[in-house]
Amino acid sequence: MMVLDAKFAKQFTELGHDTSTPMLTLFEGENSASETIRFIEEKGSAGLWIWDLKARKSEWSRGLFALLGLQPGEAEPSNELFESLTHPEDRRPAGQINHIIAHALPINRTVRIIRPDGRIRWLQSHAEVLVDGNGVPFKVVGVMFDVTHHHERLQLLQVAGDRFNALVKALRAAIWTARPDGRVVDSFNWTELTGESPEAFLGTGWLDLVHPEDRQHSIEAWQTALANKTTYEIEHRARNADGEYRWYKSRALPVLNTDGSVREWIGVSVDITAAKTWPTPQEANQPLTGAQIRAARGVLNWSVRDLAETAAVSGSTVRRLEETDGPASPSEAAIPALRRAFEKAGIEFIFPPEGKPGLRPR
Repeated sequence: MMVLDAKFAKQFTELGHDTSTPMLTLFEGENSASETIRFIEEKGSAGLWIWDLKARKSEWSRGLFALLGLQPGEAEPSNELFESLTHPEDRRPAGQINHIIAHALPINRTVRIIRPDGRIRWLQSHAEVLVDGNGVPFKVVGVMFDVTHHHERLQLLQVAGDRFNALVKALRAAIWTARPDGRVVDSFNWTELTGESPEAFLGTGWLDLVHPEDRQHSIEAWQTALANKTTYEIEHRARNADGEYRWYKSRALPVLNTDGSVREWIGVSVDITAAKTWPTPQEANQPLTGAQIRAARGVLNWSVRDLAETAAVSGSTVRRLEETDGPASPSEAAIPALRRAFEKAGIEFIFPPEGKPGLRPR
């Protein structure tokens, strides 16, 4: 079983070292080299390895055994053992290592290791192929670092980014940033939302997309926000690539430096066309559906009896209407009373041109 001992540790630290310059060791004594390596491995979550190509044997440091979840003496170090612990998706293609050695190529590799206990760790390997005076490879030396925490942070950032992207798309929104002078420099989801090219929105190009009737008001609101470092908020119409104008609610805030100056502006424009074009409860004058009545009761946490008493109708009427599949009959006398009771309690009923009727708290 080959584990880096004190003698070998000194050999490892001297590989490629300029002998005219004293070698740096962190500890004194005959074991200074091995103690230096031990210190670096423990504090840096690292492990060292050597692959002797002529002797066809490998040597691993105790730090590398620890990274792999193994104990020295538990297994014979080898390239085959390492590859067997490597996640199947990260294993080298057949013959690749032979090509690397034959051409003395540098090795920079990040892989997942499946430890014997089933835990997965990310390891980053850096190695060099050493050649003799004739250019023949005779040894490979390398170091590995545990970079699991780094990859876990990256994965968390990826999850957060995916959630953010999904939320922006679900809201039918575009996120944009602008320079301190108000010129837009970047946008996300604008093309997907409108069909317009990103370039059409950049700089001051977004103003050309705003409906002529809303343009001056948009300019004035934006200039006021820029001058006072205050919130920009406006509802205006903007043109899509097909020439259709849709309503957007745009809102932006300044991002400040520590000295109070504006570093950039971050804004969001949300498509509110449906909300602007839905009939208001008064204009709609449409009969409620059974689903709307049930949902409104649920939002208010009302029982059938609570609703019946508030609307001055019978409980049996409430139950009958809630079981209605679709809108109630326009001649149903109890509907106006139920609607007044709900609206007085803060419920607004909505009837979008597409989709099912719904409701929302006011």
